[in-house]
Amino acid sequence: MPASVLDFLRTFALPGLVGAVGGWIFARLGLPAAWMSGALVATTVMALAGFRVAVPTPIATAIFLLFGTIMGSAVTPNTLRLMMTWPVSMAGLAILVPAIIGGITLYLQRVERLDRNTAFFASIPGALSYVMAMTLASRADTRAVAVIQSFRLVLLVAALPGLLTLAGLGGIPMPPAPAATADTAGELLLLAVLSASCGLGMERLRVPGGATVGAMLASAVLHGTGLVTVGVPEPLMTIGFIIIGLIIAARFAGTSLVELRQLLRASIGAFVVGVAVTLVVALAVALVTGLPAGKVILAYAPGGIEAMAILAFVLDMDPAFVGAHHLVRFVGIALLLPLAARIALGPARDG
Repeated sequence: MPASVLDFLRTFALPGLVGAVGGWIFARLGLPAAWMSGALVATTVMALAGFRVAVPTPIATAIFLLFGTIMGSAVTPNTLRLMMTWPVSMAGLAILVPAIIGGITLYLQRVERLDRNTAFFASIPGALSYVMAMTLASRADTRAVAVIQSFRLVLLVAALPGLLTLAGLGGIPMPPAPAATADTAGELLLLAVLSASCGLGMERLRVPGGATVGAMLASAVLHGTGLVTVGVPEPLMTIGFIIIGLIIAARFAGTSLVELRQLLRASIGAFVVGVAVTLVVALAVALVTGLPAGKVILAYAPGGIEAMAILAFVLDMDPAFVGAHHLVRFVGIALLLPLAARIALGPARDG
């Protein structure tokens, strides 16, 4: 067997299998972002144990295109209507997100002594897949960003149920995007072609995170106008989460226990700062609007859409309200993060 094939099997196929097992275990345990987090943990252990973990560039690019397409598919013709329903609480997001980013960035820089790039990307609330795609194209410490973001999400999901016991509004979970069928194969093909073309085009233009940003914009236009209603098939999404876990884990080689202990403290500190800012802004908005405080806190919580949607259903909250706010924050971060990163960190540099 050629050496290149053996190297591919050792560095990608084997870690991919281990990552899939880790993701399955996390999914069975009901943990948030299970397939990505499980794959990340399992393959990180491999990397820390001395195994080489590597994802070929063409595969990594394809995964970034996939994630952009998935994020864009969250936009629907109902998005604007939902945004207009709660103008004051939606406006609060414009205060909340910069406040969280600023507070956590300041804490990680001043207290934990992380560099500005790492502190900035570790502070972004939610949109983890997109943030990691941007981080991989920056000078930030990908390992630190991945650990702080992932650990903060786990803490968030564990703590929110206790914080939201006073809010008991019922609701109906937001319906998932229609699955691909033989009748929607044409839509899926159109989605794939346009998302890949736009993503690769921005990649050639050297736009930071171009593959993800371009694919997301194309997918958002198609779904927002109603030209496409089909969602990315779930098995493909699962494979993408596993591989992004491998991409992140590949950066863990050579990490010492001292670094791990430092990142654990930074993760807890970032969680505390993020929750504190969220509580202040959410309680202020609840006071102004008369909305239940618990519902606003869940809608503003600095976690991913997937995890927060699950909590909204489990806690019997108002899923339309919660889902709309997380969707708007998600889309806003995806659209504005490249500009915000350029303003906060300066122009990107090759290498």
